[in-house]
Amino acid sequence: MDGKDEFRELAQELMRLYNAGDYAAALSAVEQKADSFPEERAHTTFWRLCLLSLLGRPDDVMSLFRNGLDTGLWWADQTFIDPDLNTVRDLPEFKRLVDESHKKYLEARAHIQPDRALLIPDEIEKELPLLIALHGRNSNEESNLEQWEVARRRGWLVLSPQSTQPLYNGSYCWDDPIQGIKDILLHTDEIRRTYQLDNQRILVGGFSQGSGMAIYAALSGEIPVRGFIGIGTFWRDPVELDPLAKLAKGPRGYFVTGEKDQTLDRVREIQNILRANHVQFAEEVHADIGHEFSTDFASSFDKAIEFIFNALDGA
Repeated sequence: MDGKDEFRELAQELMRLYNAGDYAAALSAVEQKADSFPEERAHTTFWRLCLLSLLGRPDDVMSLFRNGLDTGLWWADQTFIDPDLNTVRDLPEFKRLVDESHKKYLEARAHIQPDRALLIPDEIEKELPLLIALHGRNSNEESNLEQWEVARRRGWLVLSPQSTQPLYNGSYCWDDPIQGIKDILLHTDEIRRTYQLDNQRILVGGFSQGSGMAIYAALSGEIPVRGFIGIGTFWRDPVELDPLAKLAKGPRGYFVTGEKDQTLDRVREIQNILRANHVQFAEEVHADIGHEFSTDFASSFDKAIEFIFNALDGA
Protein backbone atom coordinates (compact mmCIF):
# COMPACT_ATOMS: atom_id res chain seq x y z
CA MET A 1 0.00 0.00 0.00
CA ASP A 2 1.47 3.37 -0.99
CA GLY A 3 1.24 6.68 0.86
CA LYS A 4 -1.80 7.86 -1.09
CA ASP A 5 -3.72 4.72 -0.18
CA GLU A 6 -2.75 5.08 3.48
CA PHE A 7 -3.82 8.72 3.54
CA ARG A 8 -7.11 7.80 1.86
CA GLU A 9 -7.68 5.21 4.56
CA LEU A 10 -7.02 7.82 7.24
CA ALA A 11 -9.48 10.22 5.60
CA GLN A 12 -12.12 7.49 5.42
CA GLU A 13 -11.61 6.53 9.07
CA LEU A 14 -11.79 10.19 10.05
CA MET A 15 -15.09 10.64 8.21
CA ARG A 16 -16.51 7.47 9.77
CA LEU A 17 -15.74 8.70 13.28
CA TYR A 18 -16.82 12.26 12.47
CA ASN A 19 -20.18 11.09 11.08
CA ALA A 20 -20.64 9.00 14.24
CA GLY A 21 -20.05 12.10 16.35
CA ASP A 22 -16.94 10.62 17.99
CA TYR A 23 -14.79 13.73 17.59
CA ALA A 24 -12.27 12.71 20.26
CA ALA A 25 -11.51 9.43 18.50
CA ALA A 26 -11.33 11.24 15.15
CA LEU A 27 -8.81 13.71 16.58
CA SER A 28 -6.76 10.88 18.07
CA ALA A 29 -6.69 9.08 14.71
CA VAL A 30 -5.42 12.16 12.91
CA GLU A 31 -2.85 13.07 15.56
CA GLN A 32 -1.42 9.55 15.54
CA LYS A 33 -0.92 9.50 11.77
CA ALA A 34 -0.40 13.15 10.78
CA ASP A 35 3.42 13.00 10.91
CA SER A 36 3.36 10.12 8.41
CA PHE A 37 2.02 12.48 5.73
CA PRO A 38 4.16 15.65 5.78
CA GLU A 39 2.95 16.60 2.28
CA GLU A 40 -0.62 16.68 3.67
CA ARG A 41 0.20 18.84 6.69
CA ALA A 42 -2.12 21.68 5.70
CA HIS A 43 -4.92 19.14 5.32
CA THR A 44 -4.35 17.32 8.60
CA THR A 45 -3.80 20.58 10.50
CA PHE A 46 -7.14 21.92 9.30
CA TRP A 47 -8.88 18.68 10.31
CA ARG A 48 -7.37 19.08 13.77
CA LEU A 49 -8.51 22.71 13.99
CA CYS A 50 -12.08 21.66 13.24
CA LEU A 51 -12.08 18.75 15.68
CA LEU A 52 -10.53 20.79 18.49
CA SER A 53 -13.23 23.40 17.93
CA LEU A 54 -15.96 20.75 18.07
CA LEU A 55 -14.45 19.45 21.31
CA GLY A 56 -14.61 22.92 22.89
CA ARG A 57 -10.84 23.49 23.10
CA PRO A 58 -10.40 27.07 21.78
CA ASP A 59 -6.95 27.60 23.33
CA ASP A 60 -5.64 24.52 21.51
CA VAL A 61 -7.21 25.76 18.27
CA MET A 62 -5.31 29.06 18.56
CA SER A 63 -2.04 27.35 19.45
CA LEU A 64 -2.25 24.91 16.52
CA PHE A 65 -3.37 27.65 14.10
CA ARG A 66 -0.51 29.93 15.16
CA ASN A 67 2.04 27.14 14.86
CA GLY A 68 0.79 26.24 11.39
CA LEU A 69 1.18 29.80 10.15
CA ASP A 70 4.63 30.11 11.75
CA THR A 71 5.80 26.98 9.93
CA GLY A 72 4.68 28.06 6.46
CA LEU A 73 1.09 26.91 6.21
CA TRP A 74 -1.77 29.09 5.00
CA TRP A 75 -5.44 28.78 4.12
CA ALA A 76 -7.79 31.00 2.09
CA ASP A 77 -10.32 32.85 4.22
CA GLN A 78 -13.26 30.96 2.63
CA THR A 79 -11.86 27.78 4.13
CA PHE A 80 -12.92 29.03 7.55
CA ILE A 81 -16.64 29.17 6.73
CA ASP A 82 -16.70 25.53 7.86
CA PRO A 83 -19.44 25.28 10.54
CA ASP A 84 -17.17 23.04 12.61
CA LEU A 85 -15.35 26.26 13.53
CA ASN A 86 -18.44 28.05 14.83
CA THR A 87 -17.27 27.89 18.46
CA VAL A 88 -14.12 29.91 17.73
CA ARG A 89 -15.16 32.00 14.74
CA ASP A 90 -15.96 35.19 16.66
CA LEU A 91 -12.95 35.14 18.98
CA PRO A 92 -10.65 38.12 18.33
CA GLU A 93 -7.49 36.00 18.19
CA PHE A 94 -9.06 33.59 15.71
CA LYS A 95 -10.12 36.50 13.48
CA ARG A 96 -6.58 37.89 13.62
CA LEU A 97 -5.11 34.54 12.63
CA VAL A 98 -7.60 34.19 9.76
CA ASP A 99 -6.52 37.61 8.46
CA GLU A 100 -2.85 36.63 8.68
CA SER A 101 -3.57 33.35 6.91
CA HIS A 102 -5.43 35.10 4.11
CA LYS A 103 -2.54 37.50 3.52
CA LYS A 104 -0.21 34.52 3.11
CA TYR A 105 -2.78 32.93 0.76
CA LEU A 106 -2.87 36.04 -1.44
CA GLU A 107 0.92 36.02 -1.65
CA ALA A 108 0.93 32.36 -2.63
CA ARG A 109 -1.87 32.75 -5.17
CA ALA A 110 0.16 35.33 -7.08
CA HIS A 111 2.70 32.60 -7.82
CA ILE A 112 0.33 29.76 -8.76
CA GLN A 113 1.21 28.21 -12.12
CA PRO A 114 -1.07 26.03 -14.28
CA ASP A 115 -0.49 22.33 -13.77
CA ARG A 116 -2.03 19.10 -15.01
CA ALA A 117 -1.70 15.32 -15.00
CA LEU A 118 -2.14 13.06 -18.02
CA LEU A 119 -3.01 9.40 -18.38
CA ILE A 120 -1.99 8.20 -21.84
CA PRO A 121 -3.42 5.02 -23.39
CA ASP A 122 -1.02 2.24 -24.35
CA GLU A 123 -2.00 2.43 -28.01
CA ILE A 124 -2.15 5.86 -29.61
CA GLU A 125 -4.80 6.01 -32.31
CA LYS A 126 -4.84 8.66 -35.02
CA GLU A 127 -7.58 10.48 -33.13
CA LEU A 128 -7.90 9.98 -29.39
CA PRO A 129 -11.07 10.33 -27.32
CA LEU A 130 -10.50 12.78 -24.46
CA LEU A 131 -11.82 12.63 -20.90
CA ILE A 132 -11.33 15.81 -18.88
CA ALA A 133 -11.31 14.65 -15.23
CA LEU A 134 -11.81 17.39 -12.63
CA HIS A 135 -10.61 17.00 -9.06
CA GLY A 136 -12.82 17.80 -6.08
CA ARG A 137 -12.53 20.71 -3.68
CA ASN A 138 -9.49 20.56 -1.38
CA SER A 139 -7.72 18.41 -3.99
CA ASN A 140 -5.26 18.64 -6.87
CA GLU A 141 -4.48 17.20 -10.30
CA GLU A 142 -3.27 13.89 -8.83
CA SER A 143 -6.47 13.27 -6.88
CA ASN A 144 -8.67 10.36 -8.06
CA LEU A 145 -6.37 9.52 -10.98
CA GLU A 146 -6.40 5.87 -9.94
CA GLN A 147 -10.18 5.76 -10.44
CA TRP A 148 -9.94 7.36 -13.89
CA GLU A 149 -7.30 4.81 -14.90
CA VAL A 150 -10.19 2.72 -16.28
CA ALA A 151 -10.69 5.34 -19.02
CA ARG A 152 -7.02 5.10 -20.01
CA ARG A 153 -7.35 1.32 -20.24
CA ARG A 154 -10.36 1.81 -22.52
CA GLY A 155 -8.20 3.87 -24.89
CA TRP A 156 -9.07 7.36 -23.64
CA LEU A 157 -6.58 10.16 -23.12
CA VAL A 158 -7.28 11.44 -19.60
CA LEU A 159 -6.52 15.07 -18.79
CA SER A 160 -6.67 16.15 -15.15
CA PRO A 161 -6.26 19.94 -15.07
CA GLN A 162 -5.46 21.53 -11.74
CA SER A 163 -7.49 24.56 -10.77
CA THR A 164 -5.54 27.78 -10.23
CA GLN A 165 -7.75 28.61 -7.23
CA PRO A 166 -5.82 27.50 -4.13
CA LEU A 167 -7.48 26.86 -0.77
CA TYR A 168 -4.30 25.92 1.08
CA ASN A 169 -0.90 24.40 0.41
CA GLY A 170 -1.37 21.75 -2.28
CA SER A 171 -5.18 21.92 -2.42
CA TYR A 172 -7.38 23.71 -4.94
CA CYS A 173 -11.03 24.38 -5.70
CA TRP A 174 -13.46 25.42 -8.46
CA ASP A 175 -15.27 28.10 -6.43
CA ASP A 176 -15.09 30.55 -9.35
CA PRO A 177 -16.49 28.64 -12.36
CA ILE A 178 -15.54 31.36 -14.85
CA GLN A 179 -11.90 30.98 -13.86
CA GLY A 180 -12.45 27.22 -13.89
CA ILE A 181 -13.50 27.34 -17.55
CA LYS A 182 -10.38 29.35 -18.37
CA ASP A 183 -8.18 26.81 -16.61
CA ILE A 184 -9.76 23.88 -18.45
CA LEU A 185 -9.53 25.59 -21.84
CA LEU A 186 -5.87 26.46 -21.33
CA HIS A 187 -4.99 22.81 -20.83
CA THR A 188 -7.23 21.39 -23.56
CA ASP A 189 -5.79 23.89 -26.05
CA GLU A 190 -2.26 22.82 -25.10
CA ILE A 191 -3.16 19.12 -25.35
CA ARG A 192 -4.44 19.67 -28.90
CA ARG A 193 -0.96 20.79 -29.93
CA THR A 194 0.43 17.38 -28.99
CA TYR A 195 -2.41 14.93 -29.66
CA GLN A 196 -5.02 14.61 -32.38
CA LEU A 197 -8.38 14.43 -30.65
CA ASP A 198 -11.63 12.87 -31.77
CA ASN A 199 -13.90 15.90 -31.41
CA GLN A 200 -16.97 13.67 -31.33
CA ARG A 201 -15.68 11.81 -28.28
CA ILE A 202 -14.82 14.42 -25.68
CA LEU A 203 -16.25 14.11 -22.17
CA VAL A 204 -15.86 15.99 -18.91
CA GLY A 205 -16.19 14.25 -15.57
CA GLY A 206 -15.40 14.89 -11.97
CA PHE A 207 -15.76 14.06 -8.32
CA SER A 208 -17.64 16.18 -5.77
CA GLN A 209 -17.16 19.88 -6.62
CA GLY A 210 -15.27 18.72 -9.70
CA SER A 211 -18.46 17.00 -10.81
CA GLY A 212 -20.40 20.24 -10.35
CA MET A 213 -17.74 22.05 -12.37
CA ALA A 214 -18.00 19.36 -15.06
CA ILE A 215 -21.76 19.89 -15.31
CA TYR A 216 -21.28 23.68 -15.42
CA ALA A 217 -18.71 23.29 -18.22
CA ALA A 218 -20.88 20.88 -20.23
CA LEU A 219 -23.98 23.05 -19.96
CA SER A 220 -22.13 26.29 -20.75
CA GLY A 221 -21.00 25.12 -24.18
CA GLU A 222 -17.66 26.86 -23.58
CA ILE A 223 -15.99 23.47 -23.78
CA PRO A 224 -17.37 21.32 -26.64
CA VAL A 225 -18.16 18.00 -24.96
CA ARG A 226 -20.71 15.30 -25.66
CA GLY A 227 -21.60 14.94 -22.01
CA PHE A 228 -20.53 14.65 -18.40
CA ILE A 229 -19.95 12.00 -15.74
CA GLY A 230 -20.66 13.07 -12.16
CA ILE A 231 -19.49 11.14 -9.11
CA GLY A 232 -20.59 12.29 -5.66
CA THR A 233 -21.85 15.46 -7.33
CA PHE A 234 -21.76 18.74 -5.39
CA TRP A 235 -22.30 22.37 -6.39
CA ARG A 236 -22.78 25.05 -3.76
CA ASP A 237 -25.50 26.91 -5.67
CA PRO A 238 -27.38 24.57 -8.04
CA VAL A 239 -29.71 27.41 -9.09
CA GLU A 240 -26.88 29.05 -11.05
CA LEU A 241 -26.94 26.04 -13.37
CA ASP A 242 -30.50 26.79 -14.47
CA PRO A 243 -29.79 29.54 -17.05
CA LEU A 244 -27.00 27.40 -18.52
CA ALA A 245 -29.31 24.38 -18.74
CA LYS A 246 -31.93 26.45 -20.59
CA LEU A 247 -29.41 27.16 -23.36
CA ALA A 248 -27.57 23.83 -23.34
CA LYS A 249 -27.14 22.16 -26.71
CA GLY A 250 -27.75 18.52 -26.04
CA PRO A 251 -25.13 17.26 -23.56
CA ARG A 252 -26.05 14.00 -21.86
CA GLY A 253 -25.05 13.18 -18.31
CA TYR A 254 -24.47 10.19 -16.09
CA PHE A 255 -24.52 10.30 -12.29
CA VAL A 256 -22.93 7.80 -9.90
CA THR A 257 -24.58 8.41 -6.55
CA GLY A 258 -24.37 6.91 -3.06
CA GLU A 259 -27.47 6.78 -0.88
CA LYS A 260 -25.28 7.58 2.14
CA ASP A 261 -23.83 10.69 0.51
CA GLN A 262 -24.30 13.77 2.71
CA THR A 263 -24.59 15.91 -0.44
CA LEU A 264 -27.47 13.87 -1.90
CA ASP A 265 -29.93 16.78 -1.56
CA ARG A 266 -27.71 18.90 -3.85
CA VAL A 267 -27.59 16.08 -6.38
CA ARG A 268 -31.39 16.00 -6.48
CA GLU A 269 -31.57 19.80 -6.88
CA ILE A 270 -29.20 19.64 -9.83
CA GLN A 271 -31.11 16.77 -11.42
CA ASN A 272 -34.43 18.61 -11.04
CA ILE A 273 -32.94 21.58 -12.90
CA LEU A 274 -31.65 19.34 -15.68
CA ARG A 275 -34.96 17.52 -15.95
CA ALA A 276 -36.94 20.77 -16.11
CA ASN A 277 -34.73 21.91 -19.00
CA HIS A 278 -34.87 18.59 -20.87
CA VAL A 279 -31.21 17.77 -20.38
CA GLN A 280 -31.03 14.00 -20.59
CA PHE A 281 -29.24 12.06 -17.87
CA ALA A 282 -29.11 8.63 -16.29
CA GLU A 283 -28.13 7.60 -12.80
CA GLU A 284 -26.91 4.58 -10.93
CA VAL A 285 -27.51 4.62 -7.19
CA HIS A 286 -25.45 2.58 -4.73
CA ALA A 287 -27.04 1.84 -1.37
CA ASP A 288 -23.74 1.03 0.32
CA ILE A 289 -21.57 4.07 -0.43
CA GLY A 290 -21.38 7.71 0.62
CA HIS A 291 -19.45 10.58 -0.91
CA GLU A 292 -17.07 8.43 -2.94
CA PHE A 293 -16.50 6.50 -6.15
CA SER A 294 -18.40 3.26 -6.66
CA THR A 295 -16.41 0.15 -5.75
CA ASP A 296 -16.70 -1.14 -9.33
CA PHE A 297 -16.13 2.13 -11.12
CA ALA A 298 -14.99 0.33 -14.28
CA SER A 299 -18.55 -0.92 -14.70
CA SER A 300 -19.94 2.55 -13.92
CA PHE A 301 -17.67 4.12 -16.52
CA ASP A 302 -18.73 1.64 -19.19
CA LYS A 303 -22.42 2.31 -18.47
CA ALA A 304 -21.82 6.06 -18.65
CA ILE A 305 -20.14 5.75 -22.04
CA GLU A 306 -22.97 3.55 -23.29
CA PHE A 307 -25.61 6.06 -22.21
CA ILE A 308 -23.87 9.21 -23.41
CA PHE A 309 -22.89 7.92 -26.83
CA ASN A 310 -25.86 5.74 -27.67
CA ALA A 311 -29.54 6.54 -28.25
CA LEU A 312 -30.87 5.36 -24.89
CA ASP A 313 -33.91 6.75 -23.13
CA GLY A 314 -33.14 9.80 -21.02
CA ALA A 315 -34.19 10.37 -17.44
